[in-house]
Amino acid sequence: MAYYGEARRNSGINSVSAQYNRTAQRTGSAVLERKRSVEKVRTGNTVIIKKKVKEKTPFPVGLIFYSQIVTVMLMFIAYSYSVVNNISYEIGELEESIAVNKQENERLSLELDKKNDLTYIEDMAVNKLGMVKSTQVVKHYVNISGGDKVVITKENQNSATFGVTLDGLKNTVSKIYQ
Repeated sequence: MAYYGEARRNSGINSVSAQYNRTAQRTGSAVLERKRSVEKVRTGNTVIIKKKVKEKTPFPVGLIFYSQIVTVMLMFIAYSYSVVNNISYEIGELEESIAVNKQENERLSLELDKKNDLTYIEDMAVNKLGMVKSTQVVKHYVNISGGDKVVITKENQNSATFGVTLDGLKNTVSKIYQ
């Protein structure tokens, strides 16, 4: 293994080159790149190594700008997918509601047809309301043309009203005690 001090003692170019070769074998191709960029010049007893310094490139502002544009586009795409997902969910709920309302509409139309049926109406009238057909009822005709008439005069009206009130009160009290 060669150290820096040994390289100074071995002032020949071959020893420096051998050191770089050994180092390149250990560290890989990155050191070989460095070897290519280093120029060695021998002057007398010393070895002068000149390195070529690469110019620094400016920061890639355009790359950041384009990456921001791509990020914003991806955010819009994700947002549009979420909007589409919400709308499709609402469509599913509305379609389900439509199906339920159609079933309810069919049920109500059947019930309406049943209620408009004459046999159903007749059955309801006879069984629930206790009505009878006009052919089943005995008809009695009453003649009221020469019948009794009630005439109320003004002076009898006050006394009749008081008497009717007392009579109604008497009937109410008698019903309570019975």
